[in-house]
Amino acid sequence: AQALANGARLLTGAALTGGRFDGDIWHLKTARGGLKTRVAINCAGLHGDRVDAALLGQTHFHITPRKGQFVVFDKAARALVNTIILPVPSARTKGVVVFRTVFGNLAVGPTAEDQESRSDASTDRATLEALIADGIAKVPGLAQMPVTAVYAGLRPATEAKEYRIRPHPERNWITVGGIRSTGLSAALGIARHVYGLYAEMGRRHTPLPRPEVPRARMLAQDGPRDWKQPGHGEIVCHCELVTRREIEAALTGPLAARTLGGLKRQTRATMGRCQGFFCSARLAELTEGRFDRPMAEEIGHD
Repeated sequence: AQALANGARLLTGAALTGGRFDGDIWHLKTARGGLKTRVAINCAGLHGDRVDAALLGQTHFHITPRKGQFVVFDKAARALVNTIILPVPSARTKGVVVFRTVFGNLAVGPTAEDQESRSDASTDRATLEALIADGIAKVPGLAQMPVTAVYAGLRPATEAKEYRIRPHPERNWITVGGIRSTGLSAALGIARHVYGLYAEMGRRHTPLPRPEVPRARMLAQDGPRDWKQPGHGEIVCHCELVTRREIEAALTGPLAARTLGGLKRQTRATMGRCQGFFCSARLAELTEGRFDRPMAEEIGHD
């Protein structure tokens, strides 16, 4: 959002299909047409090695997706702990953690399961049951707590622990690969480092004198949530206390939610105790004509 507010351009649905370097400029082919750039930065996540191989003819790393499954307990479980419970890490993973979320829940995870698929983020009963048992072993009070949600994510693990960041100055290319979960907290440092590599290629930009700094939506349970403010319209999702004003804001602007999954990530609507049982009908009304597909046609939860 900040990049867009300061002049950046975002193309969605623009899968990279090819490209060539003419010695000065990259000519990239995407599903939405061609693009030209003097310097290309490959930060393609789970597909970073494939992008390098396709456009550079080689890659210095191989991604093996590592699935992490999580169990999210009801908000009532949050009072059971007041700190992160972290086991002794192994050489491969930090282990299964018990932690409070900013949304007011208690979560247990992740697992570390290597797989071939770069898109399968499904969960399975046996692993979830093992996570629940692990959480109860660490915090016995969880045995009396209901589970609100389960989910899984994929991180781009490689054959090495370190990030796979490498410049290719002769090709005007920078690879930023193998950025796993620690990349979230390291994002600003990674950006500064990559800009340094970019500058070493002789590229510079004049800093904006007064850059726009949009305010992120407040989703933390203990923060100044919108439902506490006057004029919010109505509370649409009562489990997560999501207001109509928040829903409407998420449906507008340059990063407008176009799917239920996008709306969930921006507002947490349907992500509470009832998992959308009570608010889905109202959401279908509010999002009519705004989603790529009507909610009535969406299958399950994104």
